[in-house]
Amino acid sequence: MTELVTTTRQGAVAIVSLNRPERRNALDVPLVESITEALRALNADSDVRALVLSGGDHFCAGGDLSVLNLPALQMRSAMTVGHGIVRALVGGRLPTVAAVRGNAYGAGFSMAMACDFVVADERSQFCAAFGRVGLTPDYGLLWTLPQRVSVGTAREIVMLCEPVPGKRAHELGLVDHLAEPGQVDESALQLAQRLAAVAPATIATTRAVLARQPLTLDTVLAWEADTQTLLTSTDDFAEGLRAFKEKRPPAFRGG
Repeated sequence: MTELVTTTRQGAVAIVSLNRPERRNALDVPLVESITEALRALNADSDVRALVLSGGDHFCAGGDLSVLNLPALQMRSAMTVGHGIVRALVGGRLPTVAAVRGNAYGAGFSMAMACDFVVADERSQFCAAFGRVGLTPDYGLLWTLPQRVSVGTAREIVMLCEPVPGKRAHELGLVDHLAEPGQVDESALQLAQRLAAVAPATIATTRAVLARQPLTLDTVLAWEADTQTLLTSTDDFAEGLRAFKEKRPPAFRGG
């Protein structure tokens, strides 16, 4: 039986690949469960420092009709499982990079927006297609999208349900890095490797605060005082100082 999700490693980077190409990675319950399980396992693996989420030639076409046609209680249960993906991407310790080739539609768009960085090419397309079938945006899109673009632009993207091609998506801020055609996966991997070289505690604590926005200034300052005090006692901080003095790249170990 073909695995719905494959996980490979490139050093400290894990690549999670959706593997339902015959349906353009449309999200049915088994695929959603497989993605959630893979993300949770990697967040618990201390050898992993960064994560790439990929869909091959077609990132994700959104929700499968088999899920959208479920009875109400089963639909709610399926949504709760899907929320595990969003929580792992946004609230996990790992920095995440979405490698988007082809279409990122519906919940596929939402998953890309839940990642820290999005790499795509001009041939990629993004679309909040929910309104085309009479549904509301899900998988956290109404939380993640306004963090990337203005509320007005988010309103336009969500309400008009029109595809946004890769180049325009880059101009708007939906895409962080516009790669050359055929170079999306490699560009995403290179970005993830750069993230993996940063002290893990710095990444994890920064992501934790950004995931709680908006916060008051006093809350952020209090967090800084607590967290900075803690981090100055870590082995990674000591290594960072040594590397700085010795004019070499630091070799962080996550301690």
